[in-house]
Amino acid sequence: MLDYYAMEYISRMMNSIAIPFLALITCASTGSYDFNGKIALVTGGNRGIGLGITTQLLRNGVKGVTMVSVNETRGSKAVRLLTEKFGSGKVIWLRADVSDERELEEAFNASIAHWGALDIVVNNAGVSDEPHPVRLINVNSVGVVQGTILGFRYMSVAKGGRGGVVVNVASIYGIDPSLIIPVYSGTKAFVIGLGRSFGSQLYYNHNKVRVMTVCPGVTNTDLISDESIMTSTTNEFLPGLTEIGYVGSKFLYKQTPDNVGKAVVVMLNNGDSGSVWVSEYDQPPYEVEFPDRKSMKKSSFIDQLFD
Repeated sequence: MLDYYAMEYISRMMNSIAIPFLALITCASTGSYDFNGKIALVTGGNRGIGLGITTQLLRNGVKGVTMVSVNETRGSKAVRLLTEKFGSGKVIWLRADVSDERELEEAFNASIAHWGALDIVVNNAGVSDEPHPVRLINVNSVGVVQGTILGFRYMSVAKGGRGGVVVNVASIYGIDPSLIIPVYSGTKAFVIGLGRSFGSQLYYNHNKVRVMTVCPGVTNTDLISDESIMTSTTNEFLPGLTEIGYVGSKFLYKQTPDNVGKAVVVMLNNGDSGSVWVSEYDQPPYEVEFPDRKSMKKSSFIDQLFD
């Protein structure tokens, strides 16, 4: 069995030789995305950021969108709203819990049966629920894993699909962790790592599926309502934390969900597979770069002795 150092060596060789070489052969960035005739599936697409993304996809000319969530009342309301804006036959709603593998795959199958194709998967569904960390992880992390895998399974050219794009919704708190919502921050850091890994050029070359990650800043959704902050945080390990979060939220700039939707459009047009983008302050999105871990090495007294 290969030991840690052998595996590390192989990993470095893959990154330094194979991937750059393959990047010269096939680039995962499109430069311009043709929305016409495309079919999208958006989890949590019936409200908040998901609704903003769904709206912008329709505004840019996609043929149809399937919204997947657990709340039928909100789903039906979103269908009516979008039908009024874009006309009939543009959007459907399906019920599925993204943390339930069977339910989510059934929704994918039903969506493809309805539209006849699948081109864009947006794994957006998420919760903020620090008192119930397992539920939080199941929705925010497990749900995104399952949605990403299903995206590959049904869009990969290697499996008979026509290629496509997976956009996973993380958060700026996956890049800059928040002490107010530590488990939430952890789940979003997981989403970023997942997208960077599945976004490898090797995956793209084989499947023709781009994987990208968007990290919204504070956005005006139900997750940051006064009620949500008071019930989704906990003082169990740090007294007064909920109150600090509640007061602090009053001073935060809250962008519109539509701005995140616009960011996804920019990503579809310009983003490389594996790229990570930030959308905040109602400004255009920007791509972020992650430093090589060795450049982040903290200098110690021992290191100074050998300088």
